[in-house]
Amino acid sequence: MVGSMALSIPYAKYTGHLLFDNKVDNVRSNHYSVAYLTDYLNFLKSTSLNTILNLNEFTTDIDHGLIFETNIPISYGLGSSGAIVASIYNAYAKNPTNELQKLKMIFSEMESYYHGKSSGLDPLVSYLNRAILIDNNSELKLVDLPEKRNSNNDGIFLIDTKTVGETQPLVSRFINECKNNSYKGKIQEILIPLNNSSISNYLNDDFTALLSDVKLISQFTLENFKPMIPSTIKDVWEKGLETDSYYLKLCGSGGGGMMLGFTKELNNTLKELKDFDIHIL
Repeated sequence: MVGSMALSIPYAKYTGHLLFDNKVDNVRSNHYSVAYLTDYLNFLKSTSLNTILNLNEFTTDIDHGLIFETNIPISYGLGSSGAIVASIYNAYAKNPTNELQKLKMIFSEMESYYHGKSSGLDPLVSYLNRAILIDNNSELKLVDLPEKRNSNNDGIFLIDTKTVGETQPLVSRFINECKNNSYKGKIQEILIPLNNSSISNYLNDDFTALLSDVKLISQFTLENFKPMIPSTIKDVWEKGLETDSYYLKLCGSGGGGMMLGFTKELNNTLKELKDFDIHIL
């Protein structure tokens, strides 16, 4: 949102898709997702997106039992809204495109319903099922990720905070904070260079340099993004920095859901964090 590089990676464990409720026959389903789809449909009708999407077909399908099934936790920083957006575009785009920048612009507008302001990156990754890099020239690139090294004890993981976090209020808060020149200066002079360096080191498979970057990002987050760190994870966050055994980083906007973890001592870290649900990436 303020000009840094970004890397978004699909996670195959979590999926979502549109389908017709097999419990009904040509009538509107009582499935919980119908209310969400209907509200979203009304939003789409009020925007220029109605020229891109076949909303008449979307309306008819909802009336005939269309639902959205997913195992993605909502408000967890794992792209649940991106999966819905990608699914709807895939099903109802009048003239689908595979041009990355154009898709990103479309998805940014589509996902603004959920976040107020969206990069469009999460839906793009869901739609293409590929890792995507926004480089330091703001260009989009499909990238291949380093292969996992089973012989090493390095590890990247997700840790479940057991709380939910609403994206839009935190995004709005960040945008407002950036109106302060001092705050924005710290973002531009400290956080963005660290973020860009960490992405480059990850893609170059330099885990030692990546850990060094992530430690500083974790410390910066603790000092400047306190509302984004849930109370359930704050002590664990600080302990990782104090012991240098692992470092935590926001996943999405933070505030709840999953956090990213990085460690060079995966086996020991799993023991230290035994009270949390950990998903090794």
